[in-house]
Amino acid sequence: MKKAFLLLITLLVGLSAYATHKVYLIHGYGGLGIEMEKIQKSIQKEGYSTEIYVYKSLIDDVDSVSKNLIQTIQIEKLDTISFITHSMGALVVRSMYEKLDSLVGFPIVHRIVMIAPPNNGSPVADFFSQFKFVKYIVGPNINNLTTNKITGAAKYPIPTCEVGLIAGSFGGKRGFNVFINSDNDGVLIPENTKMGIEKDVVFVKTWHVGLLFNKKVIKYVTNFLKHGRFKIEKK
Repeated sequence: MKKAFLLLITLLVGLSAYATHKVYLIHGYGGLGIEMEKIQKSIQKEGYSTEIYVYKSLIDDVDSVSKNLIQTIQIEKLDTISFITHSMGALVVRSMYEKLDSLVGFPIVHRIVMIAPPNNGSPVADFFSQFKFVKYIVGPNINNLTTNKITGAAKYPIPTCEVGLIAGSFGGKRGFNVFINSDNDGVLIPENTKMGIEKDVVFVKTWHVGLLFNKKVIKYVTNFLKHGRFKIEKK
């Protein structure tokens, strides 16, 4: 019995050595992907296999992007995956969950780090979506980014894996954008970034895109990927 148990442990250890895991970095609305490179280089130093997934955010709808992302992931035949998203990239990953239950052999989603996610929409999108001609300039996703609970960002499924949330906050009645009548990172109100299922949440005093280049944020991302929490106490 003891020999059988040791054999099983040896087998499991051997299999884990060959398990494949990859971290996909998903940029936001209007992004080019290069803004994710600083975070990518940091986690690569920790040994993670990574890929920045680039898509046409001003042309392609969130749902079509998520469908293409699924196809990209399936080709690689990975065991597990994680995501680091910025802004609308979080909605791309959330949209994936509408399709995952029907997929066979799709890798397990381990963890997601959402940086400045518009999980409940943006007041900036609310303003611009009022004008019908705007979507012809900035694409269909302007409607997906609104705070409308039925047609906006809140309509997308909630992830079932561990999620860590990093949001920009200036901690006062006013934020980076003076036209938003509350604390904000220039685009989002901090409290509106939450879904309510996050394992860990942290706020950093910087603006929407600046989060991607903030040393503290980069450290938080690495910590969550490795440990499932942002702040690690030094022993």
